[in-house]
Amino acid sequence: MIAADPGREFAISRTEPFAGTLEWRYRLGPEDGGTRLTESYEVTRPITPVGWFIIGTLFGGKDRRSDLHRGMQETLRKIAAVAEEEVSPR
Repeated sequence: MIAADPGREFAISRTEPFAGTLEWRYRLGPEDGGTRLTESYEVTRPITPVGWFIIGTLFGGKDRRSDLHRGMQETLRKIAAVAEEEVSPR
């Protein structure tokens, strides 16, 4: 864990062999009676040439930035679904 400020922000770092290191950050803030969650990332150690080969050849990845953004959108949808389920009356 890189940062942990309950109700405001948390961040983690993930390193994978040959695939570099990414820091993922989640910030929370009030918005229109609810909460806005913003996800971002920073590359702190770039992907190696072997990593690019693996991503492109074995996984068919062509546009890493677009792949990361699609993954971020999916993560935010899943977090929203869990958060909304937990606050809904049963």
